[in-house]
Amino acid sequence: MRASILIPYVAPVVAVAFLWEVMLNPQFGIVNTWLSEPIAFLTQARGSFLGLQVPVALLTVIAFEAWRYFPFAFLFILARLQALPGELEEAAVVDGATPTQRFRYVIMPQLWRVVALLAVLRFVFTFTKFDDVYLLTGGGAGTEVVSVRVYNFLTARDDIGASAAQAIVLAVVLVVFLAVYLRFFAGGERDQRSL
Repeated sequence: MRASILIPYVAPVVAVAFLWEVMLNPQFGIVNTWLSEPIAFLTQARGSFLGLQVPVALLTVIAFEAWRYFPFAFLFILARLQALPGELEEAAVVDGATPTQRFRYVIMPQLWRVVALLAVLRFVFTFTKFDDVYLLTGGGAGTEVVSVRVYNFLTARDDIGASAAQAIVLAVVLVVFLAVYLRFFAGGERDQRSL
């Protein structure tokens, strides 16, 4: 079962992007056969859902990213859960804690650092994501992320200066985000080691 959960993460990005393109195709895709009217998931910038305007292509790319990189978070959280000392949970059971209380007061405090690390890593990976977005939408329909924009400035417009400037801004934002993470989440382990 665990191996099957890892399939989206280890599968080649070109293969899974092509698979999603075929599944979401408005003319012959399997997803549109289930709908009353076809939706161009990867080329439609906005669509109506329950009377609200939603960014269709952007939400599709977000769903793809979540599906593709869920196993990454799964591995981290599973490893931390397996490393939890059994005595903590046994003590909580002896003290009469309910399953909800055990989760809230015993398990979650042990997972916070892993969740924070995952948030930072996924932010960095997603913020600099190029291949998934470019393969699915080419940066069109409201999905032009910074890395795709840098690529377009460099290749389509031959504007090396603008692409370099945007890449530097991207790097600065990532360094600031990493510094915030190191300041607030990674310092606890150093404090514990010094004790």
